Amino acid sequence: MTGRKLVLVGGHRFSSFALVFRLDEAGPGRTRLCAETRAAFPGRAGGLYRGLVIGTGGHGLVVRRMLASARRRAERR
Repeated sequence: MTGRKLVLVGGHRFSSFALVFRLDEAGPGRTRLCAETRAAFPGRAGGLYRGLVIGTGGHGLVVRRMLASARRRAERR
């Protein structure tokens, strides 16, 4: 399973973005899931939006919760 990747791309008025999930082997019967985000925030409105989303730490919180949820679901199986 080494090197599998899923890329979700989206955008709206204030940004364009991609969420990249990577799956790599982490040992016998184990898989590591990593998430990476990429975004562009064009213009003044985009800069303000970036400050609200990234600058407040909200984005990091949401990504950590998403990964924790995936872990809980995987460990139940």
